Amino acid sequence: MQIALIYHQFVPRGGLEGYLLEFAARLHTAGHDLHLVGSEMKEGLERGLDAKIHHIPLVKGSSLLRLWQFEQSARRVVSDLKVDVSIGFGRTTTHDLHRAGGGCHAVYSRLLPPWKRWSPKNLLELNLEKELYTAGRTKRYVVNSSQVAAQLHQIYGTEEKLFRVIHTAVDTDRYQPSLRKEVLREKVCELLKTDTKRPVFLFVSLSHRRKGLDVLLDMWADVDADLWIVGQPLSYLHRLTIAAKRLQDKVRTISPQSDMSILYQAADWFIHPTLYDACANTVLQSMACGLPGLISVNDGAIDFIRDGENGFLLKKPTDPESVLETVKRALAAGEEGRERLGTAARETMLPLTWDAHLHKWLDLIEEVSPRGA
Repeated sequence: MQIALIYHQFVPRGGLEGYLLEFAARLHTAGHDLHLVGSEMKEGLERGLDAKIHHIPLVKGSSLLRLWQFEQSARRVVSDLKVDVSIGFGRTTTHDLHRAGGGCHAVYSRLLPPWKRWSPKNLLELNLEKELYTAGRTKRYVVNSSQVAAQLHQIYGTEEKLFRVIHTAVDTDRYQPSLRKEVLREKVCELLKTDTKRPVFLFVSLSHRRKGLDVLLDMWADVDADLWIVGQPLSYLHRLTIAAKRLQDKVRTISPQSDMSILYQAADWFIHPTLYDACANTVLQSMACGLPGLISVNDGAIDFIRDGENGFLLKKPTDPESVLETVKRALAAGEEGRERLGTAARETMLPLTWDAHLHKWLDLIEEVSPRGA
């Protein structure tokens, strides 16, 4: 089939971009002809994928103007393409399919500070999302959790039958339990200058405010375990809180790692009191490594969490007392309980292969394309 992929940048920068490049590569391997509609392309991408590039030049400087310009230009380009199916991945409104990898922006934007929430760029993003789900120019919407589908249906009134949940694929060969966990744990603890015998909770975030770090620091003085914080550097206020609550011996900060599996394998628990996530990759990757999690009900990844069987639900992630209660519940499970939960978490992720993921996409593409019809 002739398939058009629409996104402003096909470069390896973030989670969405990494997913998009892998998705494109697998479509190409499956024998499909690709058209890439974007403003920035990874060098040599068109040769590696044997793809036709439809370049949209954008003005420099204003992110607001670039957002609006790409949507308008992509609409014109896509309408002239002779393809079987067009798929959008960002703030575009004209295509056959759209994947909402980031979830519902209307819900997410409520968590932004006022100066961001009412900024012209965010207001434009909200308007584009509304147009996407109400204008009727898109045949189906692909979401990575049932929670996102419910949010979009509730806010925009989009028919439920137009949503298709296709969960994110997980590389379970890369993310798997370590056969040498104790040795790996000793090496990491040695680097962090911490006791290998103390339980470790792993927190991963590039947005500490949204991911719930404040709640963890507020109650961690009452937890008999260490907290490893990976990702964004701590703010001045976070450092003050750690000092004021005398958490220096319990909390360690770690820079983002190119191979996160090492930390997933070395820790005992993954803790994720997020205020909003469509379906966090970190939750799925940690589960694939056999690391049981304490996962916020505000993350669409709860599609996979069976409370007390393969992890624990944080039912009130903004309430320190409630989070503390769940942390103590995890610690009370002991080593045997943790291993049981970790094994079940790993098994839950095994069906989420790229082959299964692509198969669901291709079924949907066949369904909406003129050739499939």
